[in-house]
Amino acid sequence: MSDSNQIVPDPERVSQPDVLLLPAEYFFVERVEVPAAVTHGELADYAELSIESIAPFPLEQLRWGFFAAPDGHSILIYAALHERLKRAGYKDLESYKWVVPDFATLQGARFSRQTQIVLEGETFETSWLQPEGEGLPLEVQTYRSDAALAASTGNSAEANSKTSTPLARDRYRSATSAATLHLRLLPLKLTEKGLPIFHFETIGETPVEGHWSPLTPSEASLWHADIRPAGFKGIERKARRTTALITQITGYAGLFVLFLLLLEGLLSIGQFWLGTRQAKVDAQSTAVRRIEDKQSLMHKLEQVAQNELRPIAILEAANQIRIGLGTTGIEYDEVVIEGGNRLTIEGKANTINELNAYTEALRQSGNFERIETKQLTRSGKTTFTATLDYRRKQPSDLVGSPPMEPAVAEASNPETEGGVE
Repeated sequence: MSDSNQIVPDPERVSQPDVLLLPAEYFFVERVEVPAAVTHGELADYAELSIESIAPFPLEQLRWGFFAAPDGHSILIYAALHERLKRAGYKDLESYKWVVPDFATLQGARFSRQTQIVLEGETFETSWLQPEGEGLPLEVQTYRSDAALAASTGNSAEANSKTSTPLARDRYRSATSAATLHLRLLPLKLTEKGLPIFHFETIGETPVEGHWSPLTPSEASLWHADIRPAGFKGIERKARRTTALITQITGYAGLFVLFLLLLEGLLSIGQFWLGTRQAKVDAQSTAVRRIEDKQSLMHKLEQVAQNELRPIAILEAANQIRIGLGTTGIEYDEVVIEGGNRLTIEGKANTINELNAYTEALRQSGNFERIETKQLTRSGKTTFTATLDYRRKQPSDLVGSPPMEPAVAEASNPETEGGVE
């Protein structure tokens, strides 16, 4: 459209936070067919080549974008002069998250039949023909709204009589046989990923069936629809991905910190429980040690009871055999008792025959399980060492046995038996 009909809206009133919506007034729009050889990844390069061949201005002076039909066989290219946008008050486009034309908000809408869409704003109305199904807008037009005309002339009736724009709008609408759908964009909401959600409300009757609210374009389609330079979009896209990654890592780090805090809490509870248990153990340890000491003492007493007078019994048995031989040729010089059952006797014998007779008597007595004897004869004297393992007798074996006290007394008399140490 010419500059004479240029709309100069208030950017603060038209735009939503983080998203700048520009009226179709500032754009020339062209539908371009896409060759079958062009892949989906090549659409951006193909759109750039197409805009260079169509636009009468150098590419660096334009702010342009596009979006494609679902089948990818056609794209809708639109471009605006950067200087014209600046004169209209649209500056610092880089400060917004998204900058798209208003008709791009209905990207992805579908209708059951061909529909004339009228998107009403505070100072402008954008109208286009939407094909049946999910297709690209056709014949995009922008008109001043009645409120904007009334504000510029001071009288709504006078505005209708002095300007041909509303009349041209009405003639355009009546010339089409499509159903008409009046929509108004509601305040925008952004997802966690920063993607806008477009909600629309209908004005008047809505006889057309389809889906047009809410709409959430994909991130890739929004970057294609954004009119800012490709270099800026590339850098901004990487920066947002980095920010999103940092945010995600920070979130994971926060969860890990919470996990560590929870783990530390569990450890503190465990330590408290262990401390309580240890306190109980310490409180009971004295009683446990007392019981253990008593059990140890009882065990010792039991052993003493079982082995009572065992050393004397061993010595008595050996000495009774010596006495029974009727000889005084065997003398004890030293007696060593090991444990409860072993006796080692060091002594002298007048002859080797007396020693052999004594050893044989020890074996035949049945009182000893093991008998080892070592002897040495010098100058007619024989010294010996005898090691005896005493066989413990059962109580039944002791019935009728002679009393132990006289034998012990006799064995312990050094004058009659030659001395025992």
